[in-house]
Amino acid sequence: MAITVATTGARELLGSALRDLTAWLTRRPLARPGEVVIGHSGTLRSTVCAFVVMEVLVEALMDVALIPPAWQAFHLLWLAAMMDLVLFFLAVTRRNPHRLGDGTLRIRAGLFDEIVLPLSAVRSVRRQPVSARGRGVRPVPGADGDVVCTVAGAADIAVALREPVRLRLRDGSTVTARRLLISADAPFTAHTALNAALRADGDR
Repeated sequence: MAITVATTGARELLGSALRDLTAWLTRRPLARPGEVVIGHSGTLRSTVCAFVVMEVLVEALMDVALIPPAWQAFHLLWLAAMMDLVLFFLAVTRRNPHRLGDGTLRIRAGLFDEIVLPLSAVRSVRRQPVSARGRGVRPVPGADGDVVCTVAGAADIAVALREPVRLRLRDGSTVTARRLLISADAPFTAHTALNAALRADGDR
């Protein structure tokens, strides 16, 4: 079986981010009817927020002590742009969780990448912490068939497939996956939800 990793085009990136930001700020419901959502990237969001708060404090001190008054307006514009980018990042990762529904598992494999997998293709799910450099969809070095699908950093859950799946990436290359490794903000809850979905799909 071959699956193409769905990727948002460059022209759609800004529009998608704006919609996510609006939905996040207005607190629209995250789950659709009959759907279970699995949040991810919470640790990364916390790290980014902590870094940005420290950066803003340092930049504010520089603005008062070092930057000439004539340049302070440009410095404030830079701070505003940085804050906007952070808000976009927070909104996109928060508003695009993994989704379970209609016999399908939708895995967010990056900021704008998604893998749509039928639950019938999943053999089992287990908790397994794994780290791999990079972001998005990438193979685990030295682990044949293990593919990490995360925004960045580590994965928490291994989704074992019944048969190897060829993933077509945005650059046209392919990766053969026997297990998809995903991240979850609450691994125990995510593991329970995935197993419950597998049992329900098997009872159909």
